[in-house]
Amino acid sequence: MTDDKIALDKQIFSALSSETRITVLKKLDSKRRTLKELCDELNLPKSTVRENLTVLVESDLVRKRNIGNKWVYYEPTEKGRRLLHPHELTKVIILLSSAALGFVGGIIEIYLFIKSAFPEEVFVVTEEGGVPLYEPKYLIFGVILLLLSVLFSYLALRMRKVKKETRK
Repeated sequence: MTDDKIALDKQIFSALSSETRITVLKKLDSKRRTLKELCDELNLPKSTVRENLTVLVESDLVRKRNIGNKWVYYEPTEKGRRLLHPHELTKVIILLSSAALGFVGGIIEIYLFIKSAFPEEVFVVTEEGGVPLYEPKYLIFGVILLLLSVLFSYLALRMRKVKKETRK
């Protein structure tokens, strides 16, 4: 797991001091682009975009990727992504923690249902008559908690998968 802390030094502040560079970084966040694609989208001359990309590359917020053809693609580095999305990992951790708690809670509730379904005494005698001890609410809560834990796990893994796909 990567460290979420980003050292904001003079070089990064300088790189982020331009609105154009921030816009370029945001454009690259959605997908990697070539210099020409950025020029077309931003309506800026090639020299201006190249100069801003050079500053972003030097500050380690953007990297060049030569895929083997004649085009050079630019994409944000991990540091650049963490600047744009500082709390993504926190969301994943919260979802996975909730999934674990839901799973444990669901197992406990189902255990309580099984324990109440097979008691030592089958009936409790009250003024109204005999009442079975088992509580179906334990089973219902247990199943709901287990389903929630599966849902939270799915969402957390989906967030990580989407994040990894956007890096490629």
